[in-house]
Amino acid sequence: MPKNPAESPSKSLSLRIHGAYDHLPEQERRIADVLLQYPGDLAAHTATELARRSGVSNATVTRFFKRLGFETFDAARQASRRLQMQGSPLHTASRVTPGSEFLSAILQEEIAVLDSTLSALNPVTLRDIAETIGAARMVKIAGFRNSHALAQYLAAGLSQLRPNTSLMAAPAQSMAEDLAQLRAGDVAVFMGLRRRPAAFTDLVKVAAETGASVLLITDTSIRAAPAFARWTLTSTVQTSQAFDSYVGAMAILRALVLSVATHSGEDNRGHLERVEALHDTLSDLE
Repeated sequence: MPKNPAESPSKSLSLRIHGAYDHLPEQERRIADVLLQYPGDLAAHTATELARRSGVSNATVTRFFKRLGFETFDAARQASRRLQMQGSPLHTASRVTPGSEFLSAILQEEIAVLDSTLSALNPVTLRDIAETIGAARMVKIAGFRNSHALAQYLAAGLSQLRPNTSLMAAPAQSMAEDLAQLRAGDVAVFMGLRRRPAAFTDLVKVAAETGASVLLITDTSIRAAPAFARWTLTSTVQTSQAFDSYVGAMAILRALVLSVATHSGEDNRGHLERVEALHDTLSDLE
């Protein structure tokens, strides 16, 4: 058993520091203050660099991390790197002061995200997905946490082009009701950018077992779930900022909707025409 709550292996670095803070010697508190302000810095620093920033000795750094339950400084740094890979905002934040340079940095990173994402998108695969969606009996779309907004965007776009397109887990329903409707000839789309819920892979597997074609839209942190998907499209999400970028994922979704519009049949074009006619009849748009 751990000696104190701060040493629990399931706790993040920040929670360990908070749990031990009242009992830390003054010099170790200096290290704690530095790390609590920018926890992500630990992944990039050596013990010597952290000691210099905190104004303490290397031996004090070693004692500090042992007090938190880490065998070595490198064990703590590896834990921080794992949190960065998972997309924890606390561990991906960089020290940038808002201003013109800040906005310029965001612009350059968003351009890089778009470039790396779209350059990896195979147009042959995109067409295959679009044609399958256009011909499908039903399209179900799921997105969780931050990916939910992306799922809404895709559902809104596809619902203008074809009938029987909807989000999974609508109000008063669970995933079970939607998954039970799927069968061969349907398409299930799962938006799964990092920091996915723990059950994500299980949901993808269940959808694949219905016989539906599964499309994953995800990032490079995905594991296991692609084994159950017919297609996997990957977006770059990581930048030096505290929160992931979704411009690459949005570009994939827009390309997908445009491709469905281009390659879908007359029935789906007729659906779009009926939708537009009803907008005129109902006068529901400005």
